[in-house]
Amino acid sequence: MLRISKNASVTISIVLSSLFCAVLLAAAFILPDFVHMIASAALHPLGLRDGIFVLVSGYGILLFALLAAVMLIRLLLLVRSGRVFTAMAVSLIRGVSWCAFAISAIFLAMTWYYLVALVLAFTAVLLGLCLRVVKNVIEEATEIKSENDLTV
Repeated sequence: MLRISKNASVTISIVLSSLFCAVLLAAAFILPDFVHMIASAALHPLGLRDGIFVLVSGYGILLFALLAAVMLIRLLLLVRSGRVFTAMAVSLIRGVSWCAFAISAIFLAMTWYYLVALVLAFTAVLLGLCLRVVKNVIEEATEIKSENDLTV
């Protein structure tokens, strides 16, 4: 199996996360046309109020996804500098987890219009739960590291 260095892996992750941020920002510009296309293809076309709800929901999802991606980049920068087991790293993972839960809540609200959003909502909840577990593990490791640093 292909194995690359830790530094290269972190750099690739930072580049991919940055590209993801760029894609999210580009999506913000095409979202109105995308919502219009989806709404016109639906069996029951959306009215103006419903279309605005879907558009606002889409922007909410983009906002939380962008916030999560920025926090991931900050976390990767901590990994690069060797400061993984810190309160800041735990806080960033916690933030990404809450963003996943917020995205899930928005998708859940969108199931009123598109049932497939329910699958996305459950997927986002699973991601949020996985991140909570990772956060708890990192938090515990941070506490152990802190105790060991105090031991002479």
